[in-house]
Amino acid sequence: MRRAIAWISGAVLGAVIIAGLARYYGSSSSVDEKPLPSASSAYVLKLNGAVTPAFAGPIVAIAENLFEHEGLSVRLQPGTSDAETTSVVAADPHAIGVASAQGFLKARADGLPIVAFASSYVTSSVEFFSLSSVRLLGPADLEGKRIGYKPGLEPSTVLSAFIAKNFIAQSGLKIVESSDAVSDLLSGKIDILVGRRDVEGLMLENSGVPYRSLSPDAFGVHIMGPVFFASQEALRSPTAIERFLIAIANGWASAYSESGRTGPIIVRAVNQGLDADRLSRFMDAQRRFLRPSGARFGELDPRKLRDLQEYLLQQRIIQQPTDLANAVNLGILAEVYRVKSEILSPIDR
Repeated sequence: MRRAIAWISGAVLGAVIIAGLARYYGSSSSVDEKPLPSASSAYVLKLNGAVTPAFAGPIVAIAENLFEHEGLSVRLQPGTSDAETTSVVAADPHAIGVASAQGFLKARADGLPIVAFASSYVTSSVEFFSLSSVRLLGPADLEGKRIGYKPGLEPSTVLSAFIAKNFIAQSGLKIVESSDAVSDLLSGKIDILVGRRDVEGLMLENSGVPYRSLSPDAFGVHIMGPVFFASQEALRSPTAIERFLIAIANGWASAYSESGRTGPIIVRAVNQGLDADRLSRFMDAQRRFLRPSGARFGELDPRKLRDLQEYLLQQRIIQQPTDLANAVNLGILAEVYRVKSEILSPIDR
């Protein structure tokens, strides 16, 4: 009888211990793990053009489930223009957009309820390109040239600001819009192409034709780069937007610190005939757009946005100013910087 009682007591004690351990490990794992994405945390990242290595951060974040780690589900959706992207995002609280700062300001001035919360590139990637046979070393080399660009506010704004800043004589300039400006440059129809390093610059790289490039930054023209934005309704839940930025920042960190592993992921997603060497050169080149000297990832400079708005008003691209205090949310970036102060540190190495 004594042995039976001892056996029963031991069995009960063992069951209690096992149950307690199960409760302990079950509760600790639920604290450490982020909730799985639900329908309410599913977002579309709507671009204003094709998928390029300018979006390597989001590409890697999707491939490595970094959004899921933050409790989100995100997919990339290519676009056709700033106007299309801003209208889509304004109508959908589960869409986050990327558009040029000029396109964002115009949409906001037109009454769309969208709010910028971070930069995609801190500074514009627009540059001037020419074939190697055409001299392109400084502002004076634009005089008397045929200059073309694909229709869009960003290249036209940069070109106009460059001409004004550097006192270029406009009498001999022939400026045209072209739906296929790269082909026009290669065929000799234009002398200088105004385009984005991540779009037209990549197309020139893939052509294999020797070319020159000139950066407006080197001659006093510092134009704000494209911005991330969402609808006012979406920003009523800032925590989700903060997690979105954290995942992208971690994606960029992986893209640069583990390029041997992430490079093929980016090449497959871009699908533009890039090889590993061209991608590597581009990734090095875009560092100065992502984090110019003294800037942090995603940084929004209200002064640059204000200056850009003044310029658009002078050019009558927009008819009246928008209230930038309501058009920009700086609190989301501030919170991301606070909780993830180390993000993107590998990019400066």
